Amino acid sequence: MARRREYLVIPRMLPPKPPSRWARRGKILAGWGFLGLGVAGLFLPFVQGFLFLAVGLYILRDEYAWAGRTIDWMRRKFPRYTRQMDEGKERAAAWLTRWRRKMRRTMYEVRR
Repeated sequence: MARRREYLVIPRMLPPKPPSRWARRGKILAGWGFLGLGVAGLFLPFVQGFLFLAVGLYILRDEYAWAGRTIDWMRRKFPRYTRQMDEGKERAAAWLTRWRRKMRRTMYEVRR
């Protein structure tokens, strides 16, 4: 019997597709919304101001250079909170991945 050769197929790497205009606007709006909640939280006793400020800056860091610099300053000034923020980012990414898989399965079952 002739032995069949198996070739390694290398997928063509494409650059990532830039986000749509509406996705970018939504991201900026969400970031500014969290910053607004953070500022309100500095004065209101029942809202965690620092948490909302950190989330808003984290969302806006890709869009604005000043937000990225502020995140870097926070990393140097508050290393313990930065670790917690990084762990939260990983947990949020894992949750989002699970949610997307669940939605894909649901959409597949609906289309059947």
